[in-house]
Amino acid sequence: MFSGSVLIAEKGKIIFEKSYGYRNAQKKEKNTNNSLYRVFSTTKMFTATVIFQLEEQGKLSLNDKLSKYYPDFPKGDSITIAHLLSHTSGIPNDTNSEYTVDEATFIKYIAAKPLNFSPGKDWDYSNSGYYILGYIIKKVTGQNYDKVIESNILKPLKMNHSGFNFNNVTDENKAFGYEFLSDKRYNEALRFKTDHPFGAGAMYSTVEDLFKFNEALKNYTLLKKETTEKAFTPYLKDHYGLGFQISKDFDKKRVGHDGGGPGYRSRYYRVLDDDICVILISNSELSHSDFIIPQVEKILYNKPYSIPAIAKVSTEDLNKLEGVYSSEKSNFYIKSIDGQLIFKEGSYPRNALLPLSKTSFQLDEKFTCTFQPDQNGKINTVIIHFWDGTVKTAKRNTDNPTWGIIGNATPSGWDGKDIPLQTDPKNPNIYFLKNYTLKKGNMKFRFNNDWGYNLGLNNDNKSIAFDAYDFPIHEDGVYDIILDMTNIAQPQYSIKKSNP
Repeated sequence: MFSGSVLIAEKGKIIFEKSYGYRNAQKKEKNTNNSLYRVFSTTKMFTATVIFQLEEQGKLSLNDKLSKYYPDFPKGDSITIAHLLSHTSGIPNDTNSEYTVDEATFIKYIAAKPLNFSPGKDWDYSNSGYYILGYIIKKVTGQNYDKVIESNILKPLKMNHSGFNFNNVTDENKAFGYEFLSDKRYNEALRFKTDHPFGAGAMYSTVEDLFKFNEALKNYTLLKKETTEKAFTPYLKDHYGLGFQISKDFDKKRVGHDGGGPGYRSRYYRVLDDDICVILISNSELSHSDFIIPQVEKILYNKPYSIPAIAKVSTEDLNKLEGVYSSEKSNFYIKSIDGQLIFKEGSYPRNALLPLSKTSFQLDEKFTCTFQPDQNGKINTVIIHFWDGTVKTAKRNTDNPTWGIIGNATPSGWDGKDIPLQTDPKNPNIYFLKNYTLKKGNMKFRFNNDWGYNLGLNNDNKSIAFDAYDFPIHEDGVYDIILDMTNIAQPQYSIKKSNP
């Protein structure tokens, strides 16, 4: 199901605005057009806008070297602010939340990483660059990054429902972010302990507030026309300018910025020639925004479109497709949860596939999965067509992949293989180790030795979520460890000292 809000405007007037799903699944409170969502990388437009404002005020230049602000940064004399804005600095995209707790920690951490390429010679998306831009804004203005965004953009535009520090927001319209959400089941996604990822994506907003930002950009009330045009001009690569994504829709240029992170998806862009603005924000990782947006575009331009007939596939038939399918270099994880078929590969986000038949599924028109039975009728193969035209054939993994534990509290450390958890044939969804020796340190649950499929502790220190924080083991000892996947949408765990 789609959970979120959609706003579409043409020539400055809203022509469609509607909200769906739940802002609070536990209380069954529904989203409204006032729902507050994290927008993640859509924040980058705001960071870039302030950088441009400071340039217009003569307080910095896009040609400034990074060494001006961080004299000891390796090769800082060859990296410019323009490189940071355009993802052409070569600084790796490495913003692990443990190393972004403050400026000194992050700069020390990222400065120790080698560049991916010589600055200005290639393109590679880098949240790290926008972290640095946030700190440069602080250095230039003498104010914290979030306060500058508020004073320069949010307050002048009366974007009263946008801001930072989402964890502390108590507004009743706050939409919680979910890694799984249906009418019956839900699990809240990871909530970062800090206001991560800072200048790369820490903002929250509403569809109406983002529309105010759209109008201000269009009317040049935030930036001069020549500055705006510079931001919207491709820099080295056709698909990205200076803080703005650039693409074409029916041969018409559009600019904006997507965002995505634990529990949320954000899409914003404006078709420049026709002054059409599309904003979609979701508080469910499994909302089909990649499917919805192309259909909306076709409707807006009176192009033929088709909504596929969603097949009714029984839970029994969905369960037959479950498993790990492996190709030469990839593992594909297929899970059936509450009538949905969930697809996951490596570090890519999980997606809910739309059923066209018992064996044919799609994410959108360009991404399909077709399951094939063997001579005995058992599903053992899946053929996957990707967006870029790549086709992969994967076979069911018969090695019985399982859950395990990993971390410096275990004998394997962080770089070794999982310590496999045991199962009881009577309760195959409960994984455990009894009387197991752990050292003081940290651990996580991991599936199939694959970091793309791990569970950690959410910031409430009670629930667990994908790609969340380490479980702390406070002292050496013998422990009983349980991972209960009976309710796969909302896993439970227990790590307790064994009874003597």
